[in-house]
Amino acid sequence: MKRSGKIKEEITWTPARLQAAGRTNASKTAKSPLRLHRHKPLVREIRRIARGQIDTACRALESNEDPRRVVHEARKSLKKLRAILKLVAPEFGRRKYQAEKAVFQDAARLLAPLRDAEVRVETLDSLIKGAGLAPEDFAGVRGELDAATDRFAKASARPKHRAVEILRLARAHILRWPLNQLQWKDLAQEIKRSYRKGRKALRAYQREPSPVAFHAWRKRVKELWYHLRITENYLPDSFAKAIIQCDAIGELAGNAHDLTVLHETLTARKAGADTALLLGEIDVRMPDLYRAAIDNGVRLYAEKPRDFAKRMEG
Repeated sequence: MKRSGKIKEEITWTPARLQAAGRTNASKTAKSPLRLHRHKPLVREIRRIARGQIDTACRALESNEDPRRVVHEARKSLKKLRAILKLVAPEFGRRKYQAEKAVFQDAARLLAPLRDAEVRVETLDSLIKGAGLAPEDFAGVRGELDAATDRFAKASARPKHRAVEILRLARAHILRWPLNQLQWKDLAQEIKRSYRKGRKALRAYQREPSPVAFHAWRKRVKELWYHLRITENYLPDSFAKAIIQCDAIGELAGNAHDLTVLHETLTARKAGADTALLLGEIDVRMPDLYRAAIDNGVRLYAEKPRDFAKRMEG
């Protein structure tokens, strides 16, 4: 999900926009390694996608390119990998699923410090630009964040190597995933469950708003987004709208989360005029981001889960 400084208050779904979205999704479907091919064996496709995401992550981590970029690419693949695993989780049983999930979480955890540091720098730059502030006035803050990122980048060789080792072992184990009885109806049931959980998380936030509740809902939206993208070839064209809605919400909620993390970092810093100004800008933007994300969420989750599931039947 790409991030930007703009706040999407509402998505207007004109026939032309929906048609364009359908064309965009169709072109991506033909090329994307994340999507299941409708006319190929389902179990083989699941294994292909899972192993492909591991290969993508390992290639990035083993390259000689900028550690910041390759860690970002690897973490994106790991998020997709965990979404694939969640989609077939009922086939494992709770204990086996948690064991598989822990493996991918361990790999992601090794890469988190560098990516988190880089996100703070990116968020700061976006905030300064969006507020029309002079970058030179915040050189001290940026210098501190940049220095932390550089430290993690220089120390990234060992974590990257260890993550590759974990993923190589996990790749071999994918062939033993217990998927032989897997059918499309099983995936559809998991997508319905994902939608229901996202709907409940949204209502939980509306009842008792908090950053923790918002973040919990954000994770549910992202999970649904990946599940719909993975199974897009099995879904009616009407789901193109839901996919783009999830993407828009994820962008808004992701911006809000990144600003929250930056706010925490700046709050821990020695107070100064530059810090105070940045904290004030964050405080101004946060309510709009939250409101825009929730407004879009209300539209996404307007259907009852059973109606959402019924549409998957085509």
